[in-house]
Amino acid sequence: MKIDSIKQYIALRSSLLNEKVALENRLAQINEALQGEGAVAAAPAKVTLAAKAKMVAVPQVKVAKHQTLPKIKNPMSLKAAVIKVTTVRPLTKPEILTAIHKLGYRFATPTPLKSLDVVLYTKGDFKRTNGRFSPGK
Repeated sequence: MKIDSIKQYIALRSSLLNEKVALENRLAQINEALQGEGAVAAAPAKVTLAAKAKMVAVPQVKVAKHQTLPKIKNPMSLKAAVIKVTTVRPLTKPEILTAIHKLGYRFATPTPLKSLDVVLYTKGDFKRTNGRFSPGK
């Protein structure tokens, strides 16, 4: 078993060395073509480990952090506002949203209906009848 592993290692190593030589030859041909007909190709310089580390290193890029919006101060919670507007009569979601805006409630999200859904569909807080919501308690 160990002999097979050693033979496999030797075979892989030799194939890698052959590939390295072929790549170096190809690189020499490319360098010669880039330098022109009369120029002599420069021998590849020895690359140290530190130089390799510099070549591989990815430059640090500062990523802009998510811009936070200033906290909105509302006179009451969203749930309290929904209860206040639906106690008069049952309302649909768009009607609730416009009534809440009239109360002066402001949303920090671009999709206020999703925030409204969280409040309306919390178990036991509101009753839904024919698409209209009223306080459940």
